[in-house]
Amino acid sequence: MNVRTAGILRKREGVTLLRTAAAAAAGFALSAGYAGGSPAMLNAALAAVFPAYAAPIFAASTLYYLLIGGMAAGVIQLSGILITAVLTAAFFHGTDRDSPIMSAALCTGVLLLLSFTVSAVTDSGGTAAAGRFIASVTAGAFVYSSKTLIHEYRLTKRLSLVGARGLLAGTVFVAVISALSSVTAVIFDLGRLIGCGVLLCMAKRFRMTGGAAVGALTALAVFIGKPAFAADTLLLASAGLICGAFAELGVLAISVSFIAVCAVGAATVSSGAGGWSLFFDAAGGALLFAALPSGLTAKAAALLFGGTSAADTVGRAAASRIGFVSSSLGEIRSQLALVSDAMDRKIKEQSLAEVVFDEMCRGCELRSVCHRDTAASAKRFAELEKAAMSYEGVSADTIRRYLRTCRTPELMSDSFNYAYKSRIDSRAARLRIGELRTLVSEQLAVMEEILSDLSGRIGRIRSVDKELSERAGEYLLRLGYRNARACLYLDEAGFRHAEFFIAGEFVGDRMELALQVSDIADCMFGLPVITRAEELTRIALSEAPAYELTRGTFSASSSDNGYSGDTFGMTEVSSCECYAILSDGMGTGRRAKLDSMFAVSLASRMLGAGVSMRSALKLINNILRVKGWDESFATLDIIRFDLCAGTAELLKAGAAPAYLCRDGVLKRFGGQAFPAGILDRCPPDEFSCKLFDGDLLLMVSDGVSEETVRAAFEQAGERDIDPAAFAQSLGEMAMEQAKNGRRDDISAAAFAVKYRGR
Repeated sequence: MNVRTAGILRKREGVTLLRTAAAAAAGFALSAGYAGGSPAMLNAALAAVFPAYAAPIFAASTLYYLLIGGMAAGVIQLSGILITAVLTAAFFHGTDRDSPIMSAALCTGVLLLLSFTVSAVTDSGGTAAAGRFIASVTAGAFVYSSKTLIHEYRLTKRLSLVGARGLLAGTVFVAVISALSSVTAVIFDLGRLIGCGVLLCMAKRFRMTGGAAVGALTALAVFIGKPAFAADTLLLASAGLICGAFAELGVLAISVSFIAVCAVGAATVSSGAGGWSLFFDAAGGALLFAALPSGLTAKAAALLFGGTSAADTVGRAAASRIGFVSSSLGEIRSQLALVSDAMDRKIKEQSLAEVVFDEMCRGCELRSVCHRDTAASAKRFAELEKAAMSYEGVSADTIRRYLRTCRTPELMSDSFNYAYKSRIDSRAARLRIGELRTLVSEQLAVMEEILSDLSGRIGRIRSVDKELSERAGEYLLRLGYRNARACLYLDEAGFRHAEFFIAGEFVGDRMELALQVSDIADCMFGLPVITRAEELTRIALSEAPAYELTRGTFSASSSDNGYSGDTFGMTEVSSCECYAILSDGMGTGRRAKLDSMFAVSLASRMLGAGVSMRSALKLINNILRVKGWDESFATLDIIRFDLCAGTAELLKAGAAPAYLCRDGVLKRFGGQAFPAGILDRCPPDEFSCKLFDGDLLLMVSDGVSEETVRAAFEQAGERDIDPAAFAQSLGEMAMEQAKNGRRDDISAAAFAVKYRGR
């Protein structure tokens, strides 16, 4: 194992130990809480939220109850932790039922059942039973709210306090403060002290509204946890409202105004149960608020309040602007089509007979003689036009045969021939203009889709970590890459990615780069994928994928000249995303090889640049159509593998079927789409599937029949198919079966999927 990798693993172990200790400390503290006059059950709720840490929470809770003199006070909580943990592990963990609502229902149901049982056995009275009921319901609300917020954080790395998420965060706050408010440390009430600190933070962020809202929530929490302190705690709402008015003056002004209001209130109600404890709690909360580092408060604000960095804002604006440009190109393309149709409708083409009559006969002195019978004259001119169009012109003898009275047959013949040539030239020009308009429209359509693809890729960036991006940029600067651009971001599925752009060529060690970036981001990244365009180099890294792909290929020519018309290629965009591309050129030999190589090469460049498979196919289709005068087309078969999410997307344009083998069952993916380069529009067949451990995906050219594929799978068995051996065996079987007939080019690519976890 590499030293750097071992260091990262040790760091992860340290984080796990720290989390275990934090869970135990939280369980110990929450065990001391009360709700509704009865012991709180938030330690059991905490174990339901984090079932992986149920053991340390149970141990810490047991220790607390032993320290206070007996286990009777915690029988419901400890039993609830054990029962919930067992049921979660047996029936809910790792399934769709492991959701916030199901976890909350399970925890609440277990605690209520235990509470009713204890109340019935001990006959403790209605007040105690009501207190246990309140504590159970509070625990269930805590579980649902916490798991919902944690799920959002895992997806977005943000916790929004807007709308329903704000209500959930308020529920968690009230539940925690109510439990901690019954814990007294020296002269401070722990819950109220923390509530005052949060109040000041919210007053600084949201001014008077935030201070008053958190003050009211703190008063409600203290009323639930320690009713004796509820009267003077109500002053916190007013204190939060007043100190919020001084938020623009800084931390000192907020703290002083808050302490002053609490001091006046404490002096007014000093004869009550709380006495001057409110003043001490307010002073302690103000000190806690003032002691927080500005960097920490900024990070907390970005986490809790949905704050966005400049990079996030610019990224969303760029995605919107690119999407707007894409829509504008679509509108231009539609307007171009309307103008073209209008121009075609307005063009009225004169017949050859009309043109010749206007030029030769209209001003002739003998017109009344030659055209005495108008209907017969029109019929003769129509026959001359038909002859000119059929034989690419007419002779003077033909004119004499149809127009016997004409005194200038040679001039009439020249006029018909000139009109015919003008007609052909005009039609050819209109045809070229029409093809040009079609080509421009097609290119606009491709540009529209490419911009839409780029907008979609930028829009899938959930959040950009500005601090980690700057640290990665500093690392590249230390390596000697000046003006490097670094971006570490989270996508919409919750996976981490890093992209670097440097001038010139990257000459460092890929493994060392991956380890350094993993160390910076505290996340194991896969090896980087490096691509270069002219003087700019792109380095893309993604977190180590959950799935691993191994492949095997086979290729054979239809003849002994060594030129196979099939071309296969692989393109890696990142360690999570890669493409397999197979193309079969028209016919066999060098010409087919040229078309298929061209299609695969262009598709690889487009896909590597972030263009979608459909847009890449459209561009290849347009280029093949105008590549030369001779007919030129090629099939295109593309599979996109997402090894982080474990999915595969297939696009097929005239390609042979693809196959998925799972647990001995063979599924066929095929369609009737045309190859690229035949028609101006080439809609592909598209499929998608979820990948699982042990799957085998197969791409073949039309030289491999479905019967051969099924026979090869039957021969290979159901499990642990080696893709290289399978592709070789399949290719040899296809060659053997083609001995008695005309053999086509044979290509096969097999991909084995292995799940290795995250």
